[in-house]
Amino acid sequence: MKFHRYSPEGNVPLLSFEGSSFECGQQLGLAWQHSLKLNAAAAKGRWIPWWWKGRGGIAAAMVARVAPHLVDLIRGMAAGAGIDESLCGYSPIAAPLGPEHPGMGGLESCTSFAIHPDQTLDGHAISGQTKDTGFHRTSFYQVLRLKPNDAPGHLTLTYPGELLGHGFAQTGMSLFRNSLFATPRKKSAAKLSFDAFGLLALFSRRLDDVIEMARRHRVQTVAHITVAEASGQTAGFEFCDGRMQIIPARKGIYAHANHVVGGKLKPLENAGDRKTSAAGASSRRQKRLYELMEQNRGRLTPQIMLQNLSDHENYPLSICAHRDKESHTTACVIAEPTRGLLHVTRGAPCQNWPITYRL
Repeated sequence: MKFHRYSPEGNVPLLSFEGSSFECGQQLGLAWQHSLKLNAAAAKGRWIPWWWKGRGGIAAAMVARVAPHLVDLIRGMAAGAGIDESLCGYSPIAAPLGPEHPGMGGLESCTSFAIHPDQTLDGHAISGQTKDTGFHRTSFYQVLRLKPNDAPGHLTLTYPGELLGHGFAQTGMSLFRNSLFATPRKKSAAKLSFDAFGLLALFSRRLDDVIEMARRHRVQTVAHITVAEASGQTAGFEFCDGRMQIIPARKGIYAHANHVVGGKLKPLENAGDRKTSAAGASSRRQKRLYELMEQNRGRLTPQIMLQNLSDHENYPLSICAHRDKESHTTACVIAEPTRGLLHVTRGAPCQNWPITYRL
C-alpha cells in the first residue's frame, strides 16, 4: 500500500473564550467577523432566526426552556461582527453537505461511534468520528472552546461561523454527525432546523429529551447524528427531511457510517444513493469499526479508538480513508465528555499525533 499525506502536518487552531455568554459571543464575533458577514449576506431575505423569541417559532420556545444563554451568545456574536442580530446564526455549512459541495469537494464519508462507560477501561464514556472530506476542509478546521460563567460551556471541532460542531457540552452530552445517503420523496413538514436541533441536543440533560424533541418536531436535514448523554446512553438518529429512525447501540457500543440502517428509511435509498454508499465503502467501514470495538469490549480507551479510526482494512476505502486529494480523512475527533477532553488530529489519524483540548 502506498500512503499519501494529502493533508499537511500541523495542529487545529484553538479559539477559547470566557466571560458572560454575551462577552463570549462578542469575542467570537470578532474572530469570525468575515464568515459571519458572509453568512448574514446569504441569510438576508431567506432566513428566520430560530433562536429569536416571537419569531423563531417552536425552536425559540425550546431555546428559552433548554438553552436560554444561546440568545445572549448569538447577540454577542452579532455585536462583535458588526452585523444585524436578525441575520446572525445562519450557518450554511451547518447543514451536512451532500456527496459533493461546490468549492469544498470530496465524498463525505465520515464514520462515527459512541461507547458506554461499562465498555471502557476507565469508566468514562467515549465518542467521536473521522471527518472524510476534500483537501480544502483541512485549513478551515478550528477547535472552539466556549466557557461562559453563566451557562454550560462546550468544546467542538468546527468551521468559522458555525456554532454547532463535533464534540460535547458541559452537560455531558456529545454530538457527532455524518452524511446519510438517502433521498426525500415529499416536502418536509419538519419544524426544527438542523443547527437548532443540534445545539438544543448538546444543552439538553437527557437523551430521552432529545429523542422526544426529534419525534415531536422533526428535523430539517438529511443526515445521521450520534448523540450520547453523560451516562453513556447512546442513540443514532437517521434523518431524511422530516422522517426519522432511531438506531440503538449494541450492548454499549455504537458505530455508523453513511448508509441507511433503519428499515423505516430503507425505501428512501435510490440507485444513486446506493452507488454513492458503495463508492465510500460505507457498510464495510461500519462493520469493521464494530469488529474492532468488539475486540476490546470492557477495556476501550481513546488511544485504542484512535488506533481503530486509523484502520486500513479495504484500503483506500478504509475507516482511515486515502482515496485521493478530494476524498480522504482530513480530521479525527475523540471526545471524553465527563473528563472534559477533546482529542483532535489535523489530517489522517494514522499520520498525525492528536492534540488534546480541555474544556
